[in-house]
Order: sequence, then structure tokens, then C-alpha cells
Amino acid sequence: MNRLTDSELIEELNKRFKENGEALNALRVMTKKLEKLNGKLQESESLKSNFLSNIRNEINNPLTSIICMSKELTEESLDSETISSIAGMIHSESFNLDSQLRNIFAAAEFEAGEAALSISRVDIDMLINSTIESLDHKADEKRIKVNYMSLDKSGEETSFNTDSEKVQFVIFNLLGNAIEYSHEEGEVELKAWRHDGRMNISVEDHGIGMDISDQEIIFDRFKQLDSGVAKSHLGQGLGLSIIKAAIELLYGTVSIECVKDKGCLFTISIPEAESATEVYTISNEGNEFIFEEAEEF
Repeated sequence: MNRLTDSELIEELNKRFKENGEALNALRVMTKKLEKLNGKLQESESLKSNFLSNIRNEINNPLTSIICMSKELTEESLDSETISSIAGMIHSESFNLDSQLRNIFAAAEFEAGEAALSISRVDIDMLINSTIESLDHKADEKRIKVNYMSLDKSGEETSFNTDSEKVQFVIFNLLGNAIEYSHEEGEVELKAWRHDGRMNISVEDHGIGMDISDQEIIFDRFKQLDSGVAKSHLGQGLGLSIIKAAIELLYGTVSIECVKDKGCLFTISIPEAESATEVYTISNEGNEFIFEEAEEF
């Protein structure tokens, strides 16, 4: 066995010290990553717990109201005005409950990786107008005017190859949020335009807005700026996260511009799906469906 010289021994020790130092540094980096991940997991569990608590109330409350009000309709002494008022309240509560459940089911679908595209030839003008109409009663409650600058009026082609259900879901949530966070007697503007093979749709309100720092978290699941006992708006913090997931599935983008106390502008941009072989049929809603395999567009 050859004995190391003093210089060789020192060199070997320095080499091992360096290796130990690098291993220790790598361990510290890994420890920090694990601590960060653990923090996120704890935050996620906390958010999910708050979500479950909130959703229980937001499902139970309208259900209880619907049950109680529908029972009142069985009273024979009610006049037509009272019946009309109760029916309106039942519709409003049912609509809110339906919206909440749709978001929950959509979130579960995206979480499970089961969301898929169904491409059709969609009349975007018709789609947006029908979505606005479905939210008329919400706008009327706050006396909010919804203005839509349509494609048709600008002379642009209104039909577009995309997933009508996903796009309508996105518009419905964006418009619903705009109405929810607008001030009484305010206005909401929708615009649609085509550019470079993409469909762009914007929804702008002039309501409470938000700080720039808050804009970084609103697309996270279960995150709400308005929560706890002070919560004054509907929702579970799912809407914008689902919007982001749906837009990404469509290979599109979503952007936000907000100013505190002045409102928010959301803009989505999606590319038109291409079809190698286009076979059309007309649906009941007036959309033309394209039957094709998912990998063809």
C-alpha cells in the first residue's frame, strides 16, 4: 500500500471537504424545497377546509329557501302578486344553486383530467347574447346595464370553430363576476373581435376592482379576496381557476387589468380549431357541429 505524501493527503482532504460541503448544500436546498412544499400542502388543506365549510352553507341555504318558499306556494290564500314574488325568489335561489354546482362539477372534471374538447361551428354572437340573457335577472336586481359590442355590427364573421360549452362557461362566469362585483346601477361592457385567426372576448366592469398583488392569486383554486364572516359575495373561489383551466384546454390565454375601486377588465383569446374534414349538422341552438377525432384539430 502506497503512503500518501503530505501534499497528496491535504489535496485528498480538501477534495472530501468540498464534496461534503456540496452534499450539505444540496441537502439544505432540498430541505427548503420540502419545507416550501409542506407549507403549500398545509395551505391547500386549510383552503379546502374553508371551501367545504363555505360550500355547505352556499348549498344548504338556497336549498332551505327553495323548500320553504315552495311550501308557501301551496297556501290557497296567496294573491297573484305574492305568488309571482315567491316564484321569482325561487328562480333566483335555484339559479344561484345551479351555478355553484356547475362550477363544482367542472372543477372535479378538470381535477380528474376528464375534461375534453367537443368542437363545433359556433355562432359567437348568438352564444354571447344567450349568455347575457341568462344573466338578465342578476343584472336587473342591481339595475346594471350590460352592453355588448357584437361581431355582427362590426361586419366580422360571427361563426368560429371551438368548444361552445367551454366558451359559454367562461363567458358566463366572467359576466356573472362582473355583475356581482359591480356597483348598483353600473354598467358592464362585453366586446368580441377576431384577429390573426383568434377570437378575443373581453368583459369589463366598473366596480370594486382589486390591488395588483391580489391579481396574482385570484386564479388559484379556493382563493377568495372576500371570505369569512365578512364575506358579502357568492362563490367558493373556483370560478376563475376553472376559467383558466378551460382556456388552457382551448390553447388560449386569459389576461386581467384591474384598478382598485375602478373595476376590472378580463380578456380571453382563443385560436380557431382546425378541421381536416368538415361535416356539418344544425343543432337546436343554431350551432353547426363538426364530427371529428380530437387529434385532428
